[in-house]
Amino acid sequence: MKITIIRHAEPDYENNTLTQKGFKEADILGKYLQNEKIDYIYSSPLPRAKYTADAIVKYNKTKTIEVLDFLREFEPDMWDNAPTFLQSDERLYDKNRWLEVDFDNKNQEIKNRYEFVKRELSALIEKHGYKKNGVCYDVINANNDNIVLTCHFGLESYLLSELLNIPLVAIINHSCAAPSSVTTVVTEEREKGKAIFRMLSYGETTHLKMAGEPVSFMARYAEIYGDGDRVLI
Repeated sequence: MKITIIRHAEPDYENNTLTQKGFKEADILGKYLQNEKIDYIYSSPLPRAKYTADAIVKYNKTKTIEVLDFLREFEPDMWDNAPTFLQSDERLYDKNRWLEVDFDNKNQEIKNRYEFVKRELSALIEKHGYKKNGVCYDVINANNDNIVLTCHFGLESYLLSELLNIPLVAIINHSCAAPSSVTTVVTEEREKGKAIFRMLSYGETTHLKMAGEPVSFMARYAEIYGDGDRVLI
């Protein structure tokens, strides 16, 4: 099974939609994926993700979109961390202990939401033939389905943390999925009845580059402090 995770196109957060560029990005992505084998499309309920999913369905007309609440952006926001904070406690890079570190008294909210996402993700994957068992998956119904999830950068990081057994803080601070980017993970049944997920690509923006469309800077910070206005503190 393949899971294709797509971050929504460039957002207009203030108006709860996409920017003009974002709608263009989504259309380019839809055209790029028009010949892709897509078996199921699931979307966050938030408009920026739904509009992105709509563009995929526009060109891949045999599919419909199912909205799943757990794919909405992760709240509360806890992923923009300063380097001094990241090096303050080694537990931050431990998959099982990062929530022991204080996140401005939001830990219980974060834990509740994280557990909800983990539970719903596991249920979705089991529905499609693979049951979570520790760090691996029991193969119930092996298949080559392509499951498309249109969601958000923060939420995508949580999904990858669970699928790949990687500390969340490492993914969310040391990688960046640009708007409309495509991430692909697949099952590998390395022994009969047992599988893991393996990431084949992360944050691909080939569709934008082929169309001559600039990749959005959103979710990134300045490469040099003071170069522009994207600094944290």
